[in-house]
Amino acid sequence: MDHEKIIYDLAKEMDEMPNDTLIDLLESTSNKTRSYDKLERQIVLPLSFGLLVILSLFSNTLVCHVIFKKKKMMTVTNIFIANMAFSDILLVLINVPLNIARHIMDEWIFGPFLCHLLNFSLMISVYVSTFTLTAIALDRQRVLLYPLHPRITKRTAFMILILIWSFSAVFSLPYALFTRVDQVHFLHTSVKRCRTNGFPQPNFIWEQSMTVATFLVQYVLPLVTITVTYSRIVHRLWVRTHLGVVTETQLVLQIQNKRKSIKLLVAVVVVFAVCWMPLNLYHLLTDLYPDPTVFPYDTNAFFVCQWIAISSACINPILYCYINPSFRAEVKSRFSCCSSRSETPHVSEMEMDDLLTRETLPRNRRYTLNSSSTDARRLENNHVKDYAYKFVSSQQNGHIHV
Repeated sequence: MDHEKIIYDLAKEMDEMPNDTLIDLLESTSNKTRSYDKLERQIVLPLSFGLLVILSLFSNTLVCHVIFKKKKMMTVTNIFIANMAFSDILLVLINVPLNIARHIMDEWIFGPFLCHLLNFSLMISVYVSTFTLTAIALDRQRVLLYPLHPRITKRTAFMILILIWSFSAVFSLPYALFTRVDQVHFLHTSVKRCRTNGFPQPNFIWEQSMTVATFLVQYVLPLVTITVTYSRIVHRLWVRTHLGVVTETQLVLQIQNKRKSIKLLVAVVVVFAVCWMPLNLYHLLTDLYPDPTVFPYDTNAFFVCQWIAISSACINPILYCYINPSFRAEVKSRFSCCSSRSETPHVSEMEMDDLLTRETLPRNRRYTLNSSSTDARRLENNHVKDYAYKFVSSQQNGHIHV
């Protein structure tokens, strides 16, 4: 009989023993496992997560710099993107280093405050990023599907961000309360560990309830909202008729822009679903089936899932910013002194829709709101046709006149 089986049989008789203590005992009694974990924790973890930290810090800091450096970049959507980038920066600056240190070191030496901050910083960053993704999706839906409705102002956008951070802090508070420094006793020694513990009795019910609630609020509901919202946008983009008289070349260009927009929207949903699914499933399985014989705790599997989740902090800036021509032009102007200021980047179909609803339609908002639905639709079509004519005609010269 191996050491894991002996320790498990002994721990099974101790009703008051927490699951984390049993896990610590299982890991501490296998010399082979300890030797492999030591190599993993001291070499693999710092290298793999250090790469994520560097890439995420660079990309998200660049996003914030570009957006706040120029006033023309301070749109509602870009404000949301900057907020998401800021939450990702907090994630890789606070949670990732503390979490790596917790698993590399044999004992927690950073005190109770940073222990409470460990999981709280992770969850508030995740909630803020997720809710901001949802806000961006809803804003895109309002822009493209309801162009006559009043637009979200910058002041309203900042109010939405305050609500996002407030709700995120409330939802993350249990992870701060129930994460603490405990004295873990082994056969011949004891060490201090920062771990999730201290749930009210019955503790396993509380822990499972918090895991399920987090899975629903942080993953399922936002994913459903984003999927439904972007599906409606994709349908509108695909079935939209072409305006005015256009040449075959202009028609091909419109179709290409439409496909690019649809690919972007699909990529946003896929990246969110793929990056956060493994970690959420892992927590569900380990918390709903705490018996090690049913689903054993695996440190390697946990860090692989967490690495995939945190990698979204590097992918999001690429999806939302770097494929944007105007953003790419701003980035190039920061790194190249030879870039021409007179050169204006190509404007995609989604950017065209954004300009239509932000700059053209609000000027006639009072009339459209007080007119009949037929007159309002006619006014909207006139604005769209006028701007579309400017758009397609200027494509031949390689720039846009607004």
